[in-house]
Amino acid sequence: MKYGAVTLCLNDEATLAGTINCLKDHVDYHIVLISEKSYFGDVYDNGECEKICDKLGVDYIKGYWPLDHYQRTLGNQICKKNGCEWVLTFDSDELMDKDNIEILKLDISNSDKRALVCKPECYWKNTDYVLRPIPSYMPVIATHVDTKFPYIRNVDCEVGITTALMHHVSWASPKDVYKKVTCYAHATDFDGKKWYE
Repeated sequence: MKYGAVTLCLNDEATLAGTINCLKDHVDYHIVLISEKSYFGDVYDNGECEKICDKLGVDYIKGYWPLDHYQRTLGNQICKKNGCEWVLTFDSDELMDKDNIEILKLDISNSDKRALVCKPECYWKNTDYVLRPIPSYMPVIATHVDTKFPYIRNVDCEVGITTALMHHVSWASPKDVYKKVTCYAHATDFDGKKWYE
């Protein structure tokens, strides 16, 4: 089976290389979709992520998308054009070790669903602090290339659950947590400015 990877980012130069490198030996094609501007607020691309993509030999597209489901669906279409059957969909602050990627691929091959969700291991402030209990929210981590994302990370089909564990460093340094909750997709969930204060 041929695997693709789609990664979304905006000014995530501190974590993007880790995401690309954790996937590079496990996928046949990888596309990074770099936002030129945040979904909300006034954060603009600083050009650093494209330098990382160039250095690591990964294709990328820069553009503006109103929310991330437009990027994810586009990424799946691009992976399909590159001959992939399944797509690993990782944000630029999500990582998975080799053993868990192998578990994910095994779960994909055994699943009758067109999408799989996973448990995230979330880190707070730095990797010494792990959020407990593990969040009940399980993000989509793999989809068949024909799967579409109607809203943010929701898919147009039933999902299965992989036993693979994803490491989510979004709430840890070097990420800018204030920017995350006021300018990115999380800004649709709650009042990020009030929460942060």
